[in-house]
Amino acid sequence: MKKQSDTAKKGYVYIAGAGPGDPELLTLRAERALKGADVIIYDDLVTSAIIDQFSGLKIYTGKRKDSHHFEQDAINEEIARHALEGKTVVRLKGGDPFVFGRGGEEIDVLRKYKIDYEIIPGITAAHGASAYSEIPLTMRKVSSSVAFCTGHPVNKIQVPDADTLVYYMVASSVHEVLDAIVKKGRPEETKAAIVQNATRYNQRVWTGTIGELRRKERAAYSPALLIIGENINQFIENNWFSRKKKVLSGDADPKRYSSREWLVVNFPCRRVEEADRAMLQQCISNVSDYPVLFFPNRFAVKYFFTYLMEFNRDVRHLANCTICTLGRPAATELQKYGIIADLALEPDSPSEIAIALKERNLTGKKVLLPGSNLVDGYLMNELSALGNTVIPLSVYLHGQQEQEENVVWSSSMKFSSLRPPVSKISVRSTERFPRGLRLPLQTAKQKRSTAGYLAKEPEAGDECFMATEQRSVMFS
Repeated sequence: MKKQSDTAKKGYVYIAGAGPGDPELLTLRAERALKGADVIIYDDLVTSAIIDQFSGLKIYTGKRKDSHHFEQDAINEEIARHALEGKTVVRLKGGDPFVFGRGGEEIDVLRKYKIDYEIIPGITAAHGASAYSEIPLTMRKVSSSVAFCTGHPVNKIQVPDADTLVYYMVASSVHEVLDAIVKKGRPEETKAAIVQNATRYNQRVWTGTIGELRRKERAAYSPALLIIGENINQFIENNWFSRKKKVLSGDADPKRYSSREWLVVNFPCRRVEEADRAMLQQCISNVSDYPVLFFPNRFAVKYFFTYLMEFNRDVRHLANCTICTLGRPAATELQKYGIIADLALEPDSPSEIAIALKERNLTGKKVLLPGSNLVDGYLMNELSALGNTVIPLSVYLHGQQEQEENVVWSSSMKFSSLRPPVSKISVRSTERFPRGLRLPLQTAKQKRSTAGYLAKEPEAGDECFMATEQRSVMFS
């Protein structure tokens, strides 16, 4: 990227923290910056409940293990590019940008291009998890020191000499972290806690000893952090956050529920335009016309094949396509449908994609790119630069992939069959859930007319519930 002259009008960049997950933990200063932003560049851990409030151009950078993403250098250049065009840019990160958020690398690039910026701190995950689980990080006579660490890389895990240790990003490395702590001399009887989805409606907390957690096969799924220390004795299962009854709200006014008693979960849905469906039907009905089919992540694979079956097509119609996947999870998901990718890419940067495609002579082709409603600009640019005609196809809504695994619609499952704790509320009105809304949910028996559509209209008295791995919570 060429540097502009100092006299050229440059934009302004905010490096901002979005907090640990609860949308209400976004700071007033970050909210003000977002309202005035021309461009919002955000990570996967920033919730749609925050992003959807603002009108700037939204660029999704991914940054999650089982979804397509690129190295930090590409993100840095994207921030600088928009700022050099004179735009106001908000780089929005989960938690705090300077606590394992790589904010320091981003401001280095801004300094290089002499772009003005400011840093807006956010509530980091450790503080959010501590408050929402009632596990104090420091406590008189128990813990007078605390250290924040990361669970990566696994061969360089640090174990500081502090009363309380908090490890970020441990979903895939819990056992390695615990092994390192024991090796450093901490007894296996030391208290430990894992907090998954801290401050979110589906937060879960596991407590025990280091030894007990080491014997578990898998302790948590991302995002998760690990807390070590005797202060965990303060944890109670029925804490202030878990006591709140949860309600799934489809209307715009959550004030009808008292925040002291209720946790309102916004129900992200939108009316599906006929143009969306027409585009889906056209592309999938004529899928054999596309020489290249490119899957950027496993969710693109999953939802594409759902629509393929719906429009009376099957894998035989892909016989003449060169099928590419990006990342191992996408290739693994594809194998569930009996297909091995012709080209399974695991690149570290966008340029490596171009090199691999060029080596396979995948240039000047018509490429169908299934994915979310947020088109990956990096990937589009690399594919187009090779002379390809790229047709992005939205097969799912961004954010749906996370929530679908947790939200289930059921009119047949009985309350008694659900595991406690349960807060039950009946559906009071069918008007809030009309047919034709795109919903991040599944029916209990997979009776879907399409992925993300309701197969039937709910009726008053039907039961709607949120299912996590170990518990289910009733919703209205």
